[in-house]
Amino acid sequence: MPHMPRVLALDTATQACTVALSGEAVTARHELLARAHNRHILRMVSELLLGRSLTDAVDVIACGVGPGSFTGLRVAVSVAQGLAWSQGLPVHGFCSLTAQVYAAADQQLLRDGDWVLSAIDAQIDQLYGLWGLWRHGRFEPRSDAFISTPEHLPVITGAKDAVIVGSAAHYVERFPEGHQVGHRYHPQITPDAGVMVQVLGTDALPLELGPAHGLSPQYVQRDIGWKKVSEQGRHD
Repeated sequence: MPHMPRVLALDTATQACTVALSGEAVTARHELLARAHNRHILRMVSELLLGRSLTDAVDVIACGVGPGSFTGLRVAVSVAQGLAWSQGLPVHGFCSLTAQVYAAADQQLLRDGDWVLSAIDAQIDQLYGLWGLWRHGRFEPRSDAFISTPEHLPVITGAKDAVIVGSAAHYVERFPEGHQVGHRYHPQITPDAGVMVQVLGTDALPLELGPAHGLSPQYVQRDIGWKKVSEQGRHD
């Protein structure tokens, strides 16, 4: 494998259908396609390959595993698994909430030392969230990914003036008292595969390679009826 692996990244955890490929240059496609990811993602990947085979263009397939839209996560993980399995390529799963933070940083929306709440609207009067610090060009999570109502948002001492990135920023007026003012809000931020292929494999986000069957969505609820491709078809 080359010193800097060529990474094909994709994420469909939000309304954004985003794919990118690193190599001599970064090529990317990023479209807002709510509830239509499955109809477009393979076409977008094909556009990046420019007629090349996966093995000629890609060393690693990186996939946003959520949390996020149930259907969206299944699309991304299924596509990543299928592509990786077909050519024996390794995979890397990354947190979609973390990807939003790096997308915000790429747009110069974060300052060193900022507390950040990355939050995705769960569309059920709840949000998926992740707290962390932006320091020295990298994101340092300070919580596990969670789901909550806006009123019961887990809060962190010292994070009163946090930057909120992601589609759930519109819930801010319903956040617990003391966490409703003094923020910078960026609801337009989504995961961006073009940013991720530049960050993955660096000191900020080392690649952790595994087999395709080890990739699975990151759900923060319980009792989700998802099975990995390797488990489908089994009858216990």
